[in-house]
Amino acid sequence: MSDDRAVTFDEAYRVRVLDADTYAQTVALSETARDFCDKVAQLRDTVGAVVNAVDKQAALCEREKLRAVGTRNLLAAEATRLRKDAAVKSAAARERRRTLERLSVEYESLLRVKSEQEVLITRMSGGA
Repeated sequence: MSDDRAVTFDEAYRVRVLDADTYAQTVALSETARDFCDKVAQLRDTVGAVVNAVDKQAALCEREKLRAVGTRNLLAAEATRLRKDAAVKSAAARERRRTLERLSVEYESLLRVKSEQEVLITRMSGGA
């Protein structure tokens, strides 16, 4: 059995299983990994903040959308009510015009009857 591992001492006289170059690379890799983990944690925090901001905006947009739909429905209902009112008023105006026309014809007829009766009264009273 061949043992490739050698026990060495570093400059501070601490016992090392790895040679100095490999140990230095391991320490550098450990620092790089720690920096990477810190950056990933920062990214997670940043993404969390962005997601929260987007969620707030989405809630605001949804609330405004519902308000806009409600307003649109109110306006549509008001427009429908105005059209119905206009139709009712138009029908009432047509009915009143017909009544006016009928009463005007009746008035003209009564004036002719009155005129005829006055002529008849004048004849009978000996004026002719």
